[in-house]
Amino acid sequence: MRLLTFTCPLCGAAGQRFPLLSASRRQAKTACRECGVVLRSDPRLGLHTFYLLYTQIIVLLAALPMIWAYALGRWFWLAVIWAVVLALCWVPGSIRHARSPIVRAWRDPDYSYARRPGASTTRAAANAGQGSDVPGASP
Repeated sequence: MRLLTFTCPLCGAAGQRFPLLSASRRQAKTACRECGVVLRSDPRLGLHTFYLLYTQIIVLLAALPMIWAYALGRWFWLAVIWAVVLALCWVPGSIRHARSPIVRAWRDPDYSYARRPGASTTRAAANAGQGSDVPGASP
């Protein structure tokens, strides 16, 4: 399903998917099948809070039918209700991860604060006529 998959932002490989068990987590991690970089979904906190509220309402609505099925020994109906609750909670969680911003799980090991791309040229152009901020230092 297209709703449950995403494209790797680094190599452009389509059809990436987060693991099934990570649907209820705040952030999910998976490795790209093409480039092997570990990717992380980064949904907004408000969206995650809304998802938690949604799942609590689904469980609350299913609680009485589950108690009824357990008390009467209707194991088949208990299993059906449990499966419906899991499906109603898993699908929106997976869509939420696949449609949220996808970023690297860890910073690139080749990234350096000293040599950020474009930082030296931008800073040099902005401070061309100024000296050092440290008193007593030579320009």
